[in-house]
Amino acid sequence: MLKASTVEEIFAALNSLRETRDRTSANVPEIDQHLRIVQLVQHLLQVENQPITPFIYECLMDAMAHRRGSVDGVRRLLVDMVEQGIKPTAELCNGALRALMNHPDYMLRQDILNIMQEYWFTIDTPVKQTVIVGMLRDEQYELAYARLTELIEQGARIDPWVYDIFILVFGKLRFLDEMLQLLYRRKNIGGSTDPTVITLTYYALDMCSQAYHHAGTLFGWLSVVQNHLVQPSDGIIENILGTAARNADAQLATEALDLISQRTRAQSHHYEAVVEAFIGSGDLAAAIRTLCIMRDSGIRISRANTRTIYKTLMSRPELLEGAEEVVREAARARPVHRAIVAVVIDSIAQIHGSEKALPLYRDLPTLCGAESLNATMAQDLIIYSAEEATAEVLTKEYKDHVAENQDPIRSVSTYNLLITKCAEAGEMDLAFRFTKQAMVAGITKSRSSRWISALVEQAITREDSRIWPIVDSLLSSGEEDTRKMVRRILQQKRISKLASQWKAKSLQPQRPELN
Repeated sequence: MLKASTVEEIFAALNSLRETRDRTSANVPEIDQHLRIVQLVQHLLQVENQPITPFIYECLMDAMAHRRGSVDGVRRLLVDMVEQGIKPTAELCNGALRALMNHPDYMLRQDILNIMQEYWFTIDTPVKQTVIVGMLRDEQYELAYARLTELIEQGARIDPWVYDIFILVFGKLRFLDEMLQLLYRRKNIGGSTDPTVITLTYYALDMCSQAYHHAGTLFGWLSVVQNHLVQPSDGIIENILGTAARNADAQLATEALDLISQRTRAQSHHYEAVVEAFIGSGDLAAAIRTLCIMRDSGIRISRANTRTIYKTLMSRPELLEGAEEVVREAARARPVHRAIVAVVIDSIAQIHGSEKALPLYRDLPTLCGAESLNATMAQDLIIYSAEEATAEVLTKEYKDHVAENQDPIRSVSTYNLLITKCAEAGEMDLAFRFTKQAMVAGITKSRSSRWISALVEQAITREDSRIWPIVDSLLSSGEEDTRKMVRRILQQKRISKLASQWKAKSLQPQRPELN
């Protein structure tokens, strides 16, 4: 086919190929410019015996920008021009910079810029943005962004494709704040309905929601999801919900849950994310309503589902103001699950003492239709009793209504507090009952010692012989510090008892001696 073409037609074809380098279309198949240009140039030089001109080098330099080009190819062309005595042109230098944009080489790029300055070639915005993208490809991210920002501040008109590349690269690198700044500018150029802008915004939504970046996630949601420009994947919606939960954005969380519910049956972790968003924003009432809706949807509620509420209430005790009324208000609409009431009771007890939590605790049957006495909850109320009288009442209730085989297994730290409270309240049967369970859990090997002091002192004072097997166990298998403490308590009690005996003896009336 080339043999049938004239030299003028081949040159025209080369010009046409060079013009297509900046034009892309989905309707036009991709042209292998590298192969076409090399074939045409070879035909001109070898068959048509055309002289080597700057135009030939410019064409070959354009071919180097193709993925089949290379840095070595650019360098050889520059060396060959020097050997042929041909001076570089501005277009050739621009072509070399475009090639180095795809095949980055910092030193060679700087050499070309030096050539352009030496020959007074114009280094305008298109040249600068080509250099900047080359820096980006060369992984000089901060420098590239700084140069791009400088151009923007100077009012230069940046081509949209430059923004596109930066947005994609920065998103992949998780430079999300910088990516969003460029996306805002790109949106102003192309408009909200531009297909490329929509695609980039959806990409930003994906990247930001993966990283739980709230500002970017919200921007993407409002820009392309809320107005139905895209239908996000299930995975992206899950990430959006997680982002909303972490950033206490209750509205975004609710909208994401609604979208999930339109596609499938929402699961417990979906509702928990909405609960986290509500409680994070300080709306305890909405968090409780969400858990009630979760139960109404047929999902079983457990203590684990209320963990987020518990953590937030403990870190932000001001939310407990009015918490009791919030629970009672929710119960007026529907019975509230016991786990929901329990987390409020537990939080109030820990922050303000069990005395303030007792009204809710006593009203459990009315609020949620459950029995008033729950073993775990009752134990916690015993632990957090601020007044001895409260502890005495609660321990007696527990002993009378909870069988030993109904006792929940607790942690060593909880047993430490529980045994101490029972012993101090004088409920020794319960104290020894929990001690037996605690020893199975390995409490003698822990550094918890408060329970030992309380139990041993109270038992010896009451002359309760059940303490001696426990003392023997502590002396034989406990830590050295524990053994020392037990011996010290025993010694103190022995001395105290002797002192009491001596005091009692000294107070007895003396009989007068008879002569």
